[in-house]
Amino acid sequence: MGLININKEKPIIIVGKNGTGKTTKALKLLTQPKVMYADDVDFDMFSFPASNGLLIKDLHYKADTKTILHIIRNYRGKIVFTSINQKSIPKQIKAMCKIKRADKTNYRREEIKQIAPRSDEPSSHERDTFSLVQEYLKNSNRNAVMEMLKFNKPSDIQLLSWLDMNIHPNKIMFVDRVVKRRWSQDYFYELLSLAHDGKYYGRLNMPKRKSYSPLPKIAKRVKVKDYKIFKQLLNDEDFVEYVATKTNNAEYRLLGIGEKKKPKKKIKKVINQKTLGEFL
Repeated sequence: MGLININKEKPIIIVGKNGTGKTTKALKLLTQPKVMYADDVDFDMFSFPASNGLLIKDLHYKADTKTILHIIRNYRGKIVFTSINQKSIPKQIKAMCKIKRADKTNYRREEIKQIAPRSDEPSSHERDTFSLVQEYLKNSNRNAVMEMLKFNKPSDIQLLSWLDMNIHPNKIMFVDRVVKRRWSQDYFYELLSLAHDGKYYGRLNMPKRKSYSPLPKIAKRVKVKDYKIFKQLLNDEDFVEYVATKTNNAEYRLLGIGEKKKPKKKIKKVINQKTLGEFL
């Protein structure tokens, strides 16, 4: 299998929102390809010439990961995927492909403007974390914010950590302590969207990543799995001496057991050997 695929071209995933021409770009890379959808793939493409290639669309939606991985490993022709975002692509497929971006221009929107120049700008609920937090803080239409939260389903911890840096914690305290993961996810988003009025005029502050404590790593280094037991063992002098052999000076200070003892230098006695002439 490895010898067959040694010179095989890596599959390509073209990522872009609806209307950005990702399918058109994919078709330019192929010659009359077999077109399939990621949630409904089969092995019918093996009956077509491999030179035509294969186009699998909508990789973000319920992709049949097992079948697609089998196709990637065994299909000898060129494979191109399309997806409206990168986060919804299965990790196993993403690891075996190259990712390219579609054009930033939304061709569908440009066509609508030519046909109906006075029409309202179409909008999508799809947002990344940064845009979603901006909408939450500055959009006074709380029903629209609620729909965006339900559509994107951001991680509760990630969303609350962003909001904690920008609004008073009292606004989200009840949602964080009482509602989160105890009631339904939709109810969590509903209460969270109503906890703020959308009248935020400041600059968006991004959360800062905190440094991890090195103490659990030290405990693992001395082969103690439970950190609580490790702290109790530090009361034993013999164990402290053992820990001193596994840590440097900075780590030893973090343990709160004083300064690391410096090893005493052994003084070598210099013996002056007398020559034969000194004895005479």
